[in-house]
Amino acid sequence: MSFAPKYSPAKRNLVQHQGFTLIEIMVVIAIAAILVGAVALNINFRNPGKTVLQTTQRTALLMQLASDQAVYSRQQYGIRFHPESYTFFALAPDETGAGVWQVFEDERLRFEKPDFKVEFEVEISGLPIVLDELEVELEAQTDEDPIRPHVMFLSNGEMVPDFRVLMQDEEAKFRHAVFAGEVLPIEVEAIQ
Repeated sequence: MSFAPKYSPAKRNLVQHQGFTLIEIMVVIAIAAILVGAVALNINFRNPGKTVLQTTQRTALLMQLASDQAVYSRQQYGIRFHPESYTFFALAPDETGAGVWQVFEDERLRFEKPDFKVEFEVEISGLPIVLDELEVELEAQTDEDPIRPHVMFLSNGEMVPDFRVLMQDEEAKFRHAVFAGEVLPIEVEAIQ
C-alpha cells in the first residue's frame, strides 16, 4: 500500500503570500521620510518681509559700526547708496592735504546681497537723491566732481548730513527705513 503525500513540493511552491510584511512597510516609510526631509531642507523659504527687515537692520548696524570705527581709528568713513546696494568709503590723504574718498574694502563693512532684490531710496536733508550703480558713478567722476559718500561718519563722532534710507521689496509690500534719529544716532522703522 503506498501512501501519497497530501501536499507535493510542486503544490507547496504555489502557495502565495498576500500583502507586505511589517518590516517591508517600515523600510518604505523610512525611505519616504528621508526623501521628504531632504526636499524640505533644500526648499528656499522666501520671506520678503523678513529679508527686507534683516537688510535694513544690517545696514543700520553697519552704519553704526562705521561711525564707531571712525572715532576709534580717527579716520573719516562714509557710505554711498546705489539702487540695490551700498558701498563704504574712507577718506584717504592725498598730495593736496584735503583727502580723497576711496572705496573702502573691509570684511565687516560690506554689503551682503540678500536672497532677492531689495531696492533703496535715499533722502539727504529731506531731498530725494537719484541713485546710480557704483561702476557708472566711478566712470563719470572727474577731478572737479569726484565721487563722495551720501552719509559721512566723522572721527569726532558726528554723522552728517541728516539722512533717510528706505528699503523695500520689488512690489513695495514691505518697507523699512534707516534714518538719523533723535534718541539714537541711527534708527530703524517699519513704513506702512
